[in-house]
Amino acid sequence: MNATLAKETPAPAAPPPGTERLPPDAVRTGEPFTVLYGPGVGDVFVDATGEVRTMEQALWHMLRAAGFERIVFSTLQDPVYFRDDASWHRSRRPARRTPDTDGRAGPPRMRHAGLRGPLGATRLLRAEPAPGAGRPAAPDAGAARASGMADPFGVMTLTAYLRGTGHRTAVVFPHADEFLLHNQASRQLAQALATWACDGVEGNQWVLVFNRTSLHEVAAFLTGLGRCPGLETFVTERRDEPARGGTHRVGLPGERELERLVHAARLRKGLRVAWRDLDRVVRAMAGQPETARVWRSRLHQLHGKGARLDRETVRPWLGAAAAEERTPWERLAAMPGTEALVRRFEGLRAEMETEAALRARGRPSEGEPPSRHLVFTGNPGTGKTTVARLLGEMYRDAGVLTRGHCVEAGPGDLIAGFVGQTAQRTAAVIDRALDGVLFIDEAYGLSDQREGFGDQAIETLLKRMEDDRDRLVVVVAGYPGKMEEFLDANPGLRSRFPLTNVVPFPDHDPGALHTILMNRLAQRGMTAGAEVAEELRQIVENLHRTRGATFGNVREMRTLADAVRSRWSVRIGPEVDEPVTGEDIPETYRGHLPRPAPDPAELLAGLDAYVGLAPARAALTALAWRLRMRQERGAGNFDPPHLLFTGPPGTGKTTVARLVGALFRSLGLLRGGHVVEVTRVDLVGEYLGQTAPKVVGACEQAMDGVLFIDEAYSLVADAGGSGAGFGKEAVEALLREMESRRGRLVVVAAGYPADLERLLDSNAGLRSRFTLTVPFPAFSPEDLGEILRRSATADGYVLAPGTEERARRLLEETRRARPTAFGNARDVRRLLEAMEGLKGARWAEGDRGPELLPEDVPEELETGGVRAPSGWPGER
Repeated sequence: MNATLAKETPAPAAPPPGTERLPPDAVRTGEPFTVLYGPGVGDVFVDATGEVRTMEQALWHMLRAAGFERIVFSTLQDPVYFRDDASWHRSRRPARRTPDTDGRAGPPRMRHAGLRGPLGATRLLRAEPAPGAGRPAAPDAGAARASGMADPFGVMTLTAYLRGTGHRTAVVFPHADEFLLHNQASRQLAQALATWACDGVEGNQWVLVFNRTSLHEVAAFLTGLGRCPGLETFVTERRDEPARGGTHRVGLPGERELERLVHAARLRKGLRVAWRDLDRVVRAMAGQPETARVWRSRLHQLHGKGARLDRETVRPWLGAAAAEERTPWERLAAMPGTEALVRRFEGLRAEMETEAALRARGRPSEGEPPSRHLVFTGNPGTGKTTVARLLGEMYRDAGVLTRGHCVEAGPGDLIAGFVGQTAQRTAAVIDRALDGVLFIDEAYGLSDQREGFGDQAIETLLKRMEDDRDRLVVVVAGYPGKMEEFLDANPGLRSRFPLTNVVPFPDHDPGALHTILMNRLAQRGMTAGAEVAEELRQIVENLHRTRGATFGNVREMRTLADAVRSRWSVRIGPEVDEPVTGEDIPETYRGHLPRPAPDPAELLAGLDAYVGLAPARAALTALAWRLRMRQERGAGNFDPPHLLFTGPPGTGKTTVARLVGALFRSLGLLRGGHVVEVTRVDLVGEYLGQTAPKVVGACEQAMDGVLFIDEAYSLVADAGGSGAGFGKEAVEALLREMESRRGRLVVVAAGYPADLERLLDSNAGLRSRFTLTVPFPAFSPEDLGEILRRSATADGYVLAPGTEERARRLLEETRRARPTAFGNARDVRRLLEAMEGLKGARWAEGDRGPELLPEDVPEELETGGVRAPSGWPGER
């Protein structure tokens, strides 16, 4: 540079401070390109002096602060222009004047010796404009225009600037999407970018600003464009490895920038501000997905209306968040039924406060910080989403996150239907959550897809959790069992979500649910007296007691409250001062109110048709009277007990088990009352891993009813053969199901008394679960005779004199001969069938009478057949 040029070139003034969203270190030395993208690329920016700047202005200040001496801009309309005098002067070359005969300067020549136009090296425009012409007065003023420059010449000019070594140079495409798509010198531009990527001048850079929210979108755009392979490769590599540098995401404004925006509106526009509310309002503004441009417009609207900035005036934009005076910790503590969660998060709070105190004393923890990502497990409506929103605020207040907003997503928001789209879609959602919390509800949906692209979403998520660990907190949520399967779906998930970061959200207890319900009624403008409140409490208790695996908790209470309000509105019309009454409770919910226990004698009348069940009747009668007593005393219902039916085969255990289901339903202890009958083969698998699913399936089938296990002692009789060794597993699985389905499942275990004792001794938990034993003693001879008579009558026969006595003797002889194999009522039925067979011979000879004669009783009753008496007509 000659002395004249040096004298004309002004020294650059010290640039004003930049903004948090465009820091100087966004431009990394040694990279050929800097690619900017994100939701803030079209925004305005408020720097530390309170100046509101456009994207180009903010870019200029960022690049100048990064050490660039010449900053050149290029768009489709203006292929080459500058925003400051220094850059303009450093891009000029003195014209070589050739004096003519008049002593005037000759025609101006091309700026670059290697360039030629239609007139060779001569150009028509003057090389030296009048003083001040074409120069921007300041970087924040309008840009200097280079009118009439064609695209090929513009590309060559920009390349020449970058190839120069005298000044550190940045060439900026503020609208790179449009420039690359519509530039008429696409071949020259592609060549220039590709060459620069491989052989650029160190320190100089192309700066490209894409109007895309994620780097995946930028890469997809360049791939679809197909014209700039060098730039495409650069972006694709950074998409896959963001830590390599060369890209920067321009996000939405944070608290500090928005506070400066408010003060700019206050000082320049006269906006009135409620100082007491300012911090809370700005914090809530930063949590919204809005640009500074939108907030500037809203602030100007407030000023135009003569309103001041306070919690109430911003409520239409921010909702309840702006009016909330409590801290997130206080709001968590105020949520009904979250005492255990409060204790869990108090520990998290203590950790963050300790880390902050160490940093303040210059003693930050060394090494990688502990994982902040969490797993929330629990049924719907237990507060997982609400706590995730509060978590963002907690992390923000502790300095872990800068914005603390919460982006809520499900598997459908992350997974696309075509190859390559899932990673892009997932990355876009993650980009929106940066500096805040990404909450993925029902996250197990990502791993449940057998032929989908859920695994791609998980891989993308894992990588971003590592690359952006200082800017992102991920919370995944779902049912406990499903989330265990999700964490096992990929080895990286367990390391990102350690066991200590799994937070269980238990179902709310009935008291908390009732409080939530009454609060909801009040919020919707209703009042309820003590009588209706008590009815609703009873309904809530039964809903909770009979809840399933997908019980909605708070959602269920919201549904109930809305149903009550609907009926209340129809009943009272405009008379809104009328309180809620029992009429306003829908019938579907009134079914959950306790029903008066019927008279035990009437309820158990069905047992009168059976012989020898007096002990069973006595035990069940006592249970029915106990329930009726509790109801009359106002003590409410109780969970139905699990029962042991002890006795030999054929004493009515299966029959009474079927009656127990209906009995418990009538008593209001079970909703269904059906009976599912199973044996060992239905519960114990033959191979490893089969048993537990069998037990769970049987219990699921018997839900709200009775699971009757005949010969239950065989579960632990693993003496060999198929299923050997798995009986213990079946018992353990059964215990888990009995506990988790308490109040909704009754298990009846039947068998010989001694065998059932051995079953109870096999596991310490069994004896405490089976609280009621119903004895079924062997039938007496009289009972056996009565059973035979009733059975014969039911089949249309009459026992002739002497027949019942002979049958009793045969049954007693059979019992003495085979005491352990005797079937009681079953053997009576077998005997009746044998007698019917013998009578058939007399029927063939014309005896059409209904009588069963003594000679119809066989001499022996054996397993597998009977022995006919001597002289039987069939022997002839």
